[in-house]
Amino acid sequence: MSRLRIVLVSPRIVANVGNAARTAASLNAELILVKPFGFIWDESKLRRNSVGYWDRVQPTLYRDADDFWSRIECGSKTEFVFVEKDGAEVYFDHSFGPDVVLIFGNEEEGVDSHFWQSKRAGQNLVSCRIPMSDIRCLNLATCVGILGYEVFRQWQQGVKKA
Repeated sequence: MSRLRIVLVSPRIVANVGNAARTAASLNAELILVKPFGFIWDESKLRRNSVGYWDRVQPTLYRDADDFWSRIECGSKTEFVFVEKDGAEVYFDHSFGPDVVLIFGNEEEGVDSHFWQSKRAGQNLVSCRIPMSDIRCLNLATCVGILGYEVFRQWQQGVKKA
């Protein structure tokens, strides 16, 4: 059985969290949010931005990077995929395994270096990038959709890691 988790580290914009929640619901993925947030937590705004799917997603909240790495459930096949502008490989060249944790940084700084440094030893870490022309970045929710659906596409086509 496949498992997809979408992690937003210190998101700044409530609309991006709502859109990511909607994408997570469409992919039957788990949504994980790592504090601190750059917005005031407001369930009604999150529900509105997720177009009614907020209750279906029921995100897991972590107080910070240390809390995330100490409590995240993982096994020997869990793959932590950091999505960043300068990732080691292009996302569509990567073969996603059956247990994927997609990690996205916030809209301004990306994944904070402390998040990387606080990880547990021995984790299966990969960094991927989305190729783009000469622009600074894509919208966070757009990136969640691109990577989430690539994982889904590969799983539907039976692409498995060797």
